[in-house]
Amino acid sequence: MARILFIILSLAPLSLVVAQDNRNALVIEDSQVKELALPKVFQIGEYEEQYGLLYEIYHDILLTVCHDDMNLAFNKWMDMITEMEAYAHQIDFDLNGVKIWLKVFWNEDGRIRYLSYYRKPNSRNIDPVELSAFLSSFMNVYKMPIDTTVKFTHNGSAQFPSTLIPLETRNDQQGKN
Repeated sequence: MARILFIILSLAPLSLVVAQDNRNALVIEDSQVKELALPKVFQIGEYEEQYGLLYEIYHDILLTVCHDDMNLAFNKWMDMITEMEAYAHQIDFDLNGVKIWLKVFWNEDGRIRYLSYYRKPNSRNIDPVELSAFLSSFMNVYKMPIDTTVKFTHNGSAQFPSTLIPLETRNDQQGKN
């Protein structure tokens, strides 16, 4: 498939338009990315060019927006994984045995804007279309309870069931925050 690439520059305000394949468009204005045509959920390794541009938008990390408190950031991540698992049970979607790497991009309000994943080699085999649909559905209902004014990201992993840390230990850590 031929790729079409064009750039339009204007000085006031600074604008850059990049188009590819007549489907993917990127508009940068005032050095901020306004729109990036990516699916909400995609596998790591897909859309590499656009994926790289996400770091221009989501340059802060979960640890930073948690005021460099590792326990708080860890608990926020684990709470999201627990919510994901609970949502899977609620809609009768089987995640047991699934092990994935995740790259999550949140908006300032704590809602997930993009989620990229890759199934680990020792994961249960699961249809990527079904997993992507589940993750997209989860994104529609989940909002991280966090107080921030910036977009942020986090790399992590998940395995289901999510019994990596005993509940008592997690509750003790949350009591300290």
